[in-house]
Amino acid sequence: MKRILVVFFAVIFVMLMGSIASAETINTYIGVITVTPGTAPYDPGNVGTWLNVGDLSGAGVGYGTTYPAPGAPIPSVAGSTLDHYWVQSSTNQLIWSLNAAVSAVIGFPGNDHGPLPMENLEYMMYGSNDLTNWFVGTLTAIYHDGLDSTHQALEDWYATRWDFSQNYQYFKTVGTPGVVVSWTDYDPEMDGIAAAVPEPATMLLLGSGLIGLAGFARKRFKK
Repeated sequence: MKRILVVFFAVIFVMLMGSIASAETINTYIGVITVTPGTAPYDPGNVGTWLNVGDLSGAGVGYGTTYPAPGAPIPSVAGSTLDHYWVQSSTNQLIWSLNAAVSAVIGFPGNDHGPLPMENLEYMMYGSNDLTNWFVGTLTAIYHDGLDSTHQALEDWYATRWDFSQNYQYFKTVGTPGVVVSWTDYDPEMDGIAAAVPEPATMLLLGSGLIGLAGFARKRFKK
């Protein structure tokens, strides 16, 4: 049993190392981040409602396409739903309220021009419980396919996960130069935000490890 466990974890390690070696990396303000393939894991029942609708300065859908667009909702609705339609603020700040307070959120970007990934990483995320005192989060992950891996347009690529030291009800994105090193543009377009959930791959590895340890412990107990 012990030998089987050693082989099992060795295989997982090799797979992870191989994935990391071939992955895309982005040089951010906190250092080099390896882009996670696939979509961002989020809670569809806890999507942000856009609050500062009066600051609307632009809206659009798709890469280089602006309103009006066929089938597009009004901007106030687009800012409160994850639908590939982005909004932009005259203050470079977009504020949302979640249904329930959380300590980690996903930001889903949009864009009206290139280049990528810089154009989709022009903001930092802040959290608050009173809309007055704001606290900046930490960028902990970037997801290549953003919201929808089957969507062929580029506007939602490079969604970001932001972690905080406590739960917050309100979140805002603030246009910030230098999130990607040497990129100075900071007028972000955003599809919206949502509460983050644990990544499926992380849960699978954790579950596999726990099962393996349980089996090993059971074997030793029988001896």
